[in-house]
Amino acid sequence: MSESLSSATQQAEEVPAARPAEHRAGRIGLDLLDRWAGPLLLVAMIVAFTIASPGVFLTSSNLLAVVNNQTITAVVALGLLFPLAAGVFDISIGGVLTLSVITSAWTFQQTAGSMPVPLAILITLLVGSCAGLVNALLVVRLSIDPFIVTLGSGSIFLGVSQLVANGQVVSRDIPTSFTDLGRGELFGIPNPIVLVVVLALIVFYVLEMTPLGRMIYATGFGREQSRLAGVPTNRILVLAFVISGLCASLAGLVYTSRIGTGQPDVGAQYLLPSYAAAFLGSTMIKPGRFNVPGLLVGLAILAIGINGLQLQGIPFWVISTFQGGALILAVVLTKLRKLSVRADG
Repeated sequence: MSESLSSATQQAEEVPAARPAEHRAGRIGLDLLDRWAGPLLLVAMIVAFTIASPGVFLTSSNLLAVVNNQTITAVVALGLLFPLAAGVFDISIGGVLTLSVITSAWTFQQTAGSMPVPLAILITLLVGSCAGLVNALLVVRLSIDPFIVTLGSGSIFLGVSQLVANGQVVSRDIPTSFTDLGRGELFGIPNPIVLVVVLALIVFYVLEMTPLGRMIYATGFGREQSRLAGVPTNRILVLAFVISGLCASLAGLVYTSRIGTGQPDVGAQYLLPSYAAAFLGSTMIKPGRFNVPGLLVGLAILAIGINGLQLQGIPFWVISTFQGGALILAVVLTKLRKLSVRADG
């Protein structure tokens, strides 16, 4: 009897000690699921679409086309990581991209194709950087809300593009030495894909492995606290907007060199998928912060999802719905995660 009571007491004493261990194990499991749910979803989608479209979806030509079609969005989204990590929005990227497309095509047309390609590229990148600098000065010097500033400036950049192009497609005198950059290959891999890989490595290195990256994230997590700690937050914001504009102009160059024309209304279609990929990426790999691996997985989820559904014959309106739904889902997941962290704290 006494042995039985002793045994029962011992079990009762072991329960409180075991509960924290069980809680920690459960927390670790949830953290792992939190980090890798996105990549697991991507794998599940690939398996599902391979079964649904045998011999069509999982082919090298289809997958290469999917990746190549996402390169412009990827370049825009990689640049967008900087302002988002610094805690500000840049809605003007669509306008900057359009302005860059028109600028690159217009410089060739105005010079009857005699403009040196490196000079045209340099002028276009300067235009994009200056657009980002204008946004930065309005936000930093005049303390205007970045959402309002970039919403307005993006519309202005689009209007300037329409003015320069006279509302028409700019397509004359674009040299083949320029279009070869967008249509060519390096070791059998399309040049735009090579560009995205190089750019992703650079952005990853800057954000994850340099003091500058740590200051950008610190500015995003708490601007005033970071300023008081000695972080030059205003200069960080200026740099973030300039890089965002620079990458949007780089994406514009990729577009013009691949298509061979300057469309005066092309940029808007890249705004939603870029934000959807960035926010979706912030829910995985390194949840709670905008990161390069998460962004690339998020972009792959969007691209694979749309491609797989298109092979099933979906109507055209589903694409925008899918991208918008992914953006809202990412924001909801981010909000739920913050609430969970507060509850645990």
